[in-house]
Amino acid sequence: MSLIAAGLGCGKKGPPLAPLRILPRPAQNVHVRQVGSDVVLEAAVSLSRTDGSPLGAGAVVQVMKMRPGPALKPARVSARYLVQVFQKEAKVVAPISGPDLQNKIASGHLVYHDRDAAGGEPSAAEGAPELRFLYAVRVVDQEGKGSALSMPQEISLVPPSPPPTDLAATVGEGEVRLTWESSGAGKPEASYNVYRRAASQEEMPLQPLNPAPLSDRAYVDTLFHYGETYFYSVRALANPPPPLRESAPSAEVEVRPLDVYAPKTPTGLAAAVEGQAIKLYWFPNSEPDLQGYRIHRRETRGDFRLLGEVGAGETSYADATAARGVRYYYAVTAVDGTTPPNESARSDEVSEVVPADAGP
Repeated sequence: MSLIAAGLGCGKKGPPLAPLRILPRPAQNVHVRQVGSDVVLEAAVSLSRTDGSPLGAGAVVQVMKMRPGPALKPARVSARYLVQVFQKEAKVVAPISGPDLQNKIASGHLVYHDRDAAGGEPSAAEGAPELRFLYAVRVVDQEGKGSALSMPQEISLVPPSPPPTDLAATVGEGEVRLTWESSGAGKPEASYNVYRRAASQEEMPLQPLNPAPLSDRAYVDTLFHYGETYFYSVRALANPPPPLRESAPSAEVEVRPLDVYAPKTPTGLAAAVEGQAIKLYWFPNSEPDLQGYRIHRRETRGDFRLLGEVGAGETSYADATAARGVRYYYAVTAVDGTTPPNESARSDEVSEVVPADAGP
């Protein structure tokens, strides 16, 4: 027997490996916020297992909640201890399953509203103990196997500010201008968030339109589409984040902006004879919804008639139908893409004539 074979023959076997556990994927990016007296929880949820296989129709997403004691603060204890205590003491406040689950995570994102999270208790009232909660999410498959628990998220509720009042919208060219008033109750709010939903959306998006809280009671929305119906609302910020704490939303205001605004009148129109044609040139317009230009022509006596059209990327036109020896007058208008299009006023006139002795 060779030394190699002998060496292989006397090798020792290690302990058996534990079987690989295939569990539901845990929820990710769990966050909580206060809106009025509600706590809104959001999380990224994938209804699949760690091996990539989909969960069955019996899957359940459990939203769990507990009111911790004064000593149980995430910043003061280890993550392991926090999870252990939470798993032991937390209660399932929302087992979400079936069609309701499919609707709530249609885009892989779960949003859950804990209505009146304080349960009637005063939120940080004068002299009352701090009203603090921990929330976490667990995914369970149809066989009862649960995912790892998401890290518990802490929120301390504050007395919600009254919602802003008198929200009004004014539509102008390229903008929807919103104004509102403070509720007038208690201290004036320091800042605000503006939210917008399309008519096809049942709930307001989680993110406000404004990238940073607003100190003024006004906002201009320029990121809308004409012809769409929108609903706007405003919330007052009770305290600076994190976590985000907002008032209940103001009453919604409905807006359907319509494009009734014509492009600006083209400028810089000039004409020159080139061969047997009259060539027109003008400066380009800059409107984002510009569809093109219309060229109008008339003779010395007579009204302007439409001669031709070019696209938004063109700033010239050759009139090859001009008769020799006849003076023509030209003007250009700009049109947008609405139906029917909005058309600008005519540009300044220019005139030119192809000489009677122009070349062949």
